[in-house]
Amino acid sequence: MVPPNNDAELSLPSDFRLLVALDALLQTESVTQAAKRLHLSPSAMSRTLHRIRHRLGDPILARAGRGMVVTPRGIELRERVHLLVREAEELFSSGEVDAMASAWRNFVLLVDDGYAGVLAPRLMSYDYPQIPGATFHFMSASQADPDALREGTAALEIGRVHSFSPELRVENLLFSRYVAVVRAGHELLDGTIDVERFANASHIDVLEADAAGAAVDSSLAKYDLRRRVTMTTHHYTTAFPVIGQTDLVAIAPEVILHPGLFKAGLRSFGLPIPATPVAIRMAWHPRSEADPAHAWLRSRVRDTLGSCIPENGQSSD
Repeated sequence: MVPPNNDAELSLPSDFRLLVALDALLQTESVTQAAKRLHLSPSAMSRTLHRIRHRLGDPILARAGRGMVVTPRGIELRERVHLLVREAEELFSSGEVDAMASAWRNFVLLVDDGYAGVLAPRLMSYDYPQIPGATFHFMSASQADPDALREGTAALEIGRVHSFSPELRVENLLFSRYVAVVRAGHELLDGTIDVERFANASHIDVLEADAAGAAVDSSLAKYDLRRRVTMTTHHYTTAFPVIGQTDLVAIAPEVILHPGLFKAGLRSFGLPIPATPVAIRMAWHPRSEADPAHAWLRSRVRDTLGSCIPENGQSSD
């Protein structure tokens, strides 16, 4: 049962994306078909439906056998929502659609190590056709000019984003817990993973992600323990292949563990100690706030990273 919400009215423009999603769900009566219509993954659409249910205080779609049916409240809203969305599309179509269709743009994305491996395939696979003239350039955030966003040489910075300059817009995308990453068959995967076994294993430290090691070391110090670090590297792209062929253990944000890593024989498990989750952020310069192509890009990054937490039991506690 969805709890009632006294603030059920959708406010524009902040919730316009929810209104568009609601229209797609009511028209198709299917999460999967609505996701295809909006170029989203099914899991992203499921989360959007959850938000809509919370805001409206109604399930909107209810399971019926192998399919779904619209609730009476959904039927009541269907035509009204459809008309609202069509009117809004007509209002903005003369400017925004033309701008998107002619957007021959080079988007430079400053991305922390590890996040590009998750973001790039999904961004290109699901959304690239929407701006046929766009080219995406992924650069390491640590090696880029710190003034790239302010000077307009980069469109977005994505990752931990340490800069909170008043000149920039900074948005929290999600909080990801830290997990341990090992090869399949690693001895730590057998039996209880206690703090001492974990600390005494051979670790590989990823220096560019110093926050990961610091978070774990701080917790281990309370047990008078420290990791036995036997190798260091600056990048996860170096660490993961090494882990697959050794008994080394790495600490990584769960969000960067894309399916390809599991197919390559890596496994992950929850840490036996508490560690403060890492905030994944997106930053851009206000000059791009109203640009339709840039707004599209920000929306795609939100949707893409929001569906990146590993599923199907690949990561275990």
